[in-house]
Amino acid sequence: MRPLLALLFTLVTICGVASAQTYTLGDTLTVIQRPLLNIPSIVTPGEDLAISCEANPATTGWTATLERGGLNIPLSVTSAVYEPATTWWLLTAAVPEVPVYEIYDLRVTADGGLDDNTRHAVRVIPQRRDDFYFVHITDTHLPTYLYYYEDGADTDSTTSEGLREITRDVNIINPEFVLLTGDFVNEGELEDFLDKHYYSRGQMHLAEFEVPVYLTAGNHDVGGWSDTPPSDGTARRDWWRLFGWRKLDAPPPAELIYTQNYSFDYGPVHFVGLEAYDNYDSWRYSIYGAESFTARQMLWLQGDLTDADALYNVLFHHYDFGNELNLSSLGLDMSLWGHIHRDTDDNTPPYDISTDNAGGSNRPFRLVRFFSGEFDPRPTLEAQDGDVLRVTYAPANDGTHDLVTAQVVNGYGERFEYGRLRIHMPADAAGFIVSGGTLAQVDDTGGTALCYVDVDIPANGQATVIVEVDDAAGTPPAVSASRLSAHPNPFNPRTEITFAMPAAGACRLTVFDALGREVAVLADGRRESGPQTVTWDGRDTEGMSLPSGTYFVGLRAGTYVETRKVTLVR
Repeated sequence: MRPLLALLFTLVTICGVASAQTYTLGDTLTVIQRPLLNIPSIVTPGEDLAISCEANPATTGWTATLERGGLNIPLSVTSAVYEPATTWWLLTAAVPEVPVYEIYDLRVTADGGLDDNTRHAVRVIPQRRDDFYFVHITDTHLPTYLYYYEDGADTDSTTSEGLREITRDVNIINPEFVLLTGDFVNEGELEDFLDKHYYSRGQMHLAEFEVPVYLTAGNHDVGGWSDTPPSDGTARRDWWRLFGWRKLDAPPPAELIYTQNYSFDYGPVHFVGLEAYDNYDSWRYSIYGAESFTARQMLWLQGDLTDADALYNVLFHHYDFGNELNLSSLGLDMSLWGHIHRDTDDNTPPYDISTDNAGGSNRPFRLVRFFSGEFDPRPTLEAQDGDVLRVTYAPANDGTHDLVTAQVVNGYGERFEYGRLRIHMPADAAGFIVSGGTLAQVDDTGGTALCYVDVDIPANGQATVIVEVDDAAGTPPAVSASRLSAHPNPFNPRTEITFAMPAAGACRLTVFDALGREVAVLADGRRESGPQTVTWDGRDTEGMSLPSGTYFVGLRAGTYVETRKVTLVR
């Protein structure tokens, strides 16, 4: 990827009223090929993270790190194998316990100065839900429906603003992930042409989601236009450069696939993403033909589904241009797509469902539930102008107030039982009292204490969440239920770490240094219910005294996670 210090472009966009839009020049793929911003990985501690890299077959000294803000978590690379059939390296890295369950950037290095990173590529979660929901979005047509030669195309950002309204709602609803099925941008040839950087702007939008987004290409993305100045094939070449993969230009003989197709699993469900297109500029017609899907794509799909051997299979793609998909014979339980700019609901499995275009004025998206082993595709939701699902904070949600009230108003006829709010509180607070929701974790690694509050948002209803600083939490022996605190803090030579177990069960209490490395395990096993006290004397797992500095104490008990910053002063 390009360094994140890429050149900033500032554009003035007009959408009813003038507003400023700032974005960075897009990150281009260099070493890391997967996971990516647009093809992320979801993992839990103790699992292996698969990392595909493009590098010289003789490369040695591989390392991998998860990064988020100032937090760097080294991964143990347990294997690194070059695969001649794919021309990629496959790294396997063990996922450790992390101070914060979140979306992380991924950095990979190797001997000889190789150094690459990819944004928002890995989401670490405590565990996968048995029952969950995800979101389907399609046809965003960023940043405008206007073509480059039309009046106003340089300044209009109507569809960009629309996607932002959807993104705000999705981040509150907190699905496990988003499937975005193509026509992501309106003109795929406009990355370098006239410095419009449509794909770069698309990357910016993906990074604004607080959940993983899986993207597939559509005809507006990679089909090209025969009447535009960029040469034929420009759209595909730019897609490969920013979203993957360059080897599709000349794939290895062992896998002669010229289209970007991939799959991933979440619990018992296997998800498959297929590239789909109309080959408008007739580029490499002998390979791509007039439209998707190619014969090689269909063979790949059949092989992938067979190898997956999953209980449930979901296909997501832009459109079946050639009417080639027979869901029943393929063993698919659901197909999600777009292109036609309208909803086609289906109440009978296998579900064959399109969702209206997100670039439309109503800004639609669809929630799909998986509960008790059954899919439940819900009617399309419409974000409109951002006033359907609203959160207001009093006072401001800026980390300077000891008490913050969040008022959630849900105008959708849909319950969001996994809703999540991120509320900033003072960084030096001893603990927090939460009402109206469940404190899932506290991220104390930044300038504020970021409280992740899970809230069950009722359909056509309201929810009030209050987060308040608990001054008593840091004064032993009083312990706020399930709250983690340390006293004294700063400390020398030791500090007492207190928390409460509402019920008997397993818990793990660990210490991380400022680089995110686990340096000590203070508790790991079953604890009885009630107040708990653990003393840490500033030593690591080997009994060696640690230097002065900032450390993070992390508590995990079931799905409850909290992190507390402590300072050791020698």
